[in-house]
Amino acid sequence: MKKILTLLLCAGILAGCSDEGKNVLRVGVGAPGSSYEAYVAKLNEQLESNQSTIRLKPVYTKNSGASVRLLNYVLLDLSLVEGTALDSALKVETEESSAETIGRFTDKNYNVLNDGDEIKENFATVADVYDKTLHIVIMDDSLIDEVTDIYSSHLVIGSDDTYSKVICEQVLRSNTVKNDDVKLNTAFASVEDALNRIKEKKADIAFIFDRVPSDTLLKFSKENKVRMLSLPRDKIHDLVASDSCYSQREISADTYPDIGIDIRTLDMEVLMMASIYLDDKTVSELLEKGIMGDKTLSQEEYKKQILHAGKTLHNVGFHEGAHEFFKEKGINVKATEVVESIIKMNLIAGQD
Repeated sequence: MKKILTLLLCAGILAGCSDEGKNVLRVGVGAPGSSYEAYVAKLNEQLESNQSTIRLKPVYTKNSGASVRLLNYVLLDLSLVEGTALDSALKVETEESSAETIGRFTDKNYNVLNDGDEIKENFATVADVYDKTLHIVIMDDSLIDEVTDIYSSHLVIGSDDTYSKVICEQVLRSNTVKNDDVKLNTAFASVEDALNRIKEKKADIAFIFDRVPSDTLLKFSKENKVRMLSLPRDKIHDLVASDSCYSQREISADTYPDIGIDIRTLDMEVLMMASIYLDDKTVSELLEKGIMGDKTLSQEEYKKQILHAGKTLHNVGFHEGAHEFFKEKGINVKATEVVESIIKMNLIAGQD
């Protein structure tokens, strides 16, 4: 049975839905229970505490790429995404994966929303909200000593965004000569499930994507002896050069128990993106009372956070509302220019 959904959009400006006097904005957060969903819950607490009328409604999507596409078609107001998804999300890609899926992750195929023609970007940056870091984790008794040893290993990707598979493949391609074998032995799981799989010897190595320190990994490493692998310095430089949203990160030896050495790895931006048609004042208020609304921060901590928020590595410009917010704080960011009017009607068809 075919279902046809017609969405009539107000001309020019997207302002969210109204709910008992609140300005409710739909934000793509990836899988249920993701760190993005948890971050949105925190933002809602700060918005309420700061007496903002804005409230954020989490909308589940397949991954960052799907969130970008839905945002681009003005079916979302905001999206939390891995920055590395921005380069490929609007391209047609084969929905094939050799990865097994575990737990809440699904192997359902999702249709790409455009037909391959060049398409206008209808979204802009609000802020770089935080970074997440690649942790390459093995049990202490593993025979693996360095990244180049993992080509025949069973891998598990611990991430709440399945777009992390792209990052893993880039890392493997740059560090192993038999990456085809690696991809055949890859599985997705939550961070907790991934760590349990290497503990139970169902996987040899876990690629964990989380903030530093990862609360889940910290708890696990206090109860189980683990090691972490560094990426070769030259390979990190190559990866950073290949994607503007990567940066080098060093995890100090005392971050997790018994690691013993500093670990060289990759950081990835997590960005809040907005429809370019979202009202400027709404975006500015979201920054003032939500993203930058933690009143417990010291002046030094606030300055550090706002410099991070306005210093995204990606070249997608900032929403005009964000541009004005950062300008008032003395930070210059690149603004996005709106050069076309929005199509007033989107037609989406699905088939059961």
